[in-house]
Formats: sequence, structure tokens, C-alpha cells
Amino acid sequence: MSNSQQPDPSYGQSPFDTIRHEDERGEYWFARELMPLLEYSSWQDFENAIRRAAEDCAKSGRSIQENFEVFMRSPKNSGGRPSKDYRLTRYACRLIVMAARTSGQTAALARTYFSDKVDEAELLAEPDAAILEFRRRAILAFVAEGYSTEWAERRVDDITARNALTHEWVIRGIKQREIPILTNELHMGAFGISIHAHKGIKDFPITYKGKKLVYKGDLPPAMTATELALNALASTVSRELHVTNDSHGFNEISRDVQTAGKIVGHTREEIEKATGRPVVSPRNMLREPDGGLWEQLRSGEEDETGQD
Repeated sequence: MSNSQQPDPSYGQSPFDTIRHEDERGEYWFARELMPLLEYSSWQDFENAIRRAAEDCAKSGRSIQENFEVFMRSPKNSGGRPSKDYRLTRYACRLIVMAARTSGQTAALARTYFSDKVDEAELLAEPDAAILEFRRRAILAFVAEGYSTEWAERRVDDITARNALTHEWVIRGIKQREIPILTNELHMGAFGISIHAHKGIKDFPITYKGKKLVYKGDLPPAMTATELALNALASTVSRELHVTNDSHGFNEISRDVQTAGKIVGHTREEIEKATGRPVVSPRNMLREPDGGLWEQLRSGEEDETGQD
């Protein structure tokens, strides 16, 4: 912490700018300085909010240690006992604001401030080698199972976008039982049919829950590359609307989901007009992969036969 710069009150108009620090590792905030701005008077209560935020960080697959770095702050006057503090990234501050019990104008200001640049900062940051390696391995694994590189890339993109969206839902107050409702709502807008009906078109195996017919299996692995691209777009647009609108709770999140669904639905309709065929396809990619290593081997055999 010895290399840190002191906060500059002239950095901006927001009170959160006045406690902003920066060193060779980038910008950060101290929890002890953030606490009063979020209208907390008790460190114990504020640390509970920090713990909730750290749990959300872990659920998103990010490092708690990197975003919530714990250290002991020495008192200005000698003789006092060191106090616990946290070095917080912008992302960590955003999660704390979401987990805090602050309300009203202060909460809105904090959410806007820490959300405005968090996505930009993540894009500018150096890509994590482990994430890139995971993506590479995931694509290769799908190709090895008989899928084209294009399909494999769309599938990994869809998984990434979906995980980002559900994480956003959780930190914005969506309960686990509400996630399937929102997922189907988004799907209806994007594809014009429910997930259940989409599975029916792809001839998923049938089972029953009581007297109710249900289709067994997860839909995305059965989607075509075009369907996956639209599915990922729907997740991305929905998440962007949540951040832009600072939406919280089921009603506000549902409103964004409906808007995102309409946007992607219009895109689907334009694709259908241009191609002359529906985007929703009966082809089930779980049963009919589109190439991959097997297809490459077959192509090689045909080339050799032709040369003979």
C-alpha cells in the first residue's frame, strides 16, 4: 500500500471519486472510506455487506482475493491497534452496493457510479490466460465430439453470455425460482415460441411429471449455430439493459427481458426474410453434429479416393 496515491478531491464531482485511489495495479477503494458514503455507521454491518458481495463474486467465478484484498490498516497515531480493511476493485464496490441496505438517492448514485465504467474496465483489462485456455479447450472438446468450429464457438459464446446474465440476475435480487420464468420469457421474445415448444420441434425425448408431458434435456446443446447466436445475443442485450436501467427485482428485470426479447425477435425475423426459412430448426445438434474432426476425416478420405 506504500505506493498508493492519495485520493484527489478534484478528480470528479462524485463523492466516490474523492476516495478513489490508484497505483501500478490500477484503481481501487478502501472499505473504511466507502462505508460512510454508503450511509453505514457500523463496521460490523458493513462487513456483512462485504461478505455477501464476496459470495456473489465467488458465484461468478472471479477471484475474491483479487477483488476483496484484506489488509490491516495501521492507525495514524502510534500506540493504537491496527484495524481490518479491504482494498476493493470497482467490480467489488459494485457488488457491495448491490448487497448493501442503502436506499434512495445515495444508492442510485453509487450504483450508477460503479456500474458506468465496470464493463469498460473489464474490456480494457488484459484477458485472463486461464479463461482463454478454458475457451480454447472447450471449443476443441466440441470439435472432437463432431461439431464444426463455428458451432463450437457459438456454443461457448452462448454459455459465457448466459452465465453473465444469470449472475446479473442474482446480484439484482432475482430468486432461483424466478430464473426459469425469466429465461422462458426471454426465449419467447427472441424465438416466438416457448422453450417447451422449441424442444418439441427438435423432437426431444418425452417424459411425464404426473400427468404433465415434459421434454427431457437442455435446449442449447441441441441448437444450430444461428439459434445459438441469437440466444447469446438475447442474454447480452438483456444484461446490458439491466446495467443501463439499474434494474432490480422481478418486475424491473422482467421489463428489460421483454424489451431484449423483442429486439432479438426483430433480428430473427429479418434473418428469416433474408433466408426464406425459419430460424427455429427441427435439426437437433445433439443427434446431428455438423462436422468436427469426424467430418474432416471423411473429407480427407474422399480426397484420397478422388486422387486414386
